[in-house]
Amino acid sequence: MTSDDDTNRDGLGQVGLRRLARFQRVRFTTAMSENTETAILAGGCFRPAQELPRLREGVISTRVGYTGGENDNPTDDNHPGHAEAVEVIFDPERTSYRDILEFFQIHRPDLGEELAGSGYRSEIFYTSHEQRQVAEDTIAATDASGIWPGKVVTKISEAGLFWAAEAEDQNYLQHYPVGKNQFRP
Repeated sequence: MTSDDDTNRDGLGQVGLRRLARFQRVRFTTAMSENTETAILAGGCFRPAQELPRLREGVISTRVGYTGGENDNPTDDNHPGHAEAVEVIFDPERTSYRDILEFFQIHRPDLGEELAGSGYRSEIFYTSHEQRQVAEDTIAATDASGIWPGKVVTKISEAGLFWAAEAEDQNYLQHYPVGKNQFRP
């Protein structure tokens, strides 16, 4: 038996898994406008983190990769200082940046880099002043809500280069819905 605070191998607690399952049941097909925005979010392993935004109405595409680190062309085996992140291209006329930030629902924004590690840290990479303000407001609201046991420690940083991860990491849970790792081939 597990509690809501227990986490699985992908870093999702039981509450996060239930929320992810709820969002997976909904698929949207809508026309998009010609305007797009990019959101770059880091919150633990990028494999499960890709699922929530990718299923939102107004999201055009998602891809997983690395950002915020020290080297060019990072890989799974060589990404010093980089966070595993999700790049979300969305139509701001169909969904808001604030709605995209709902990734707080499936990761632990109160676990700092010293606990989660640099690659799995919680960080929002903004692409505009408006995104930075929305990120600050979202963190403040999440912190004030008290839904997490600790203070939200999510960093907010200006977006730099985003390096796409290897092909086998893209849309991972679409290929392996129950996950796959060294313990479960």
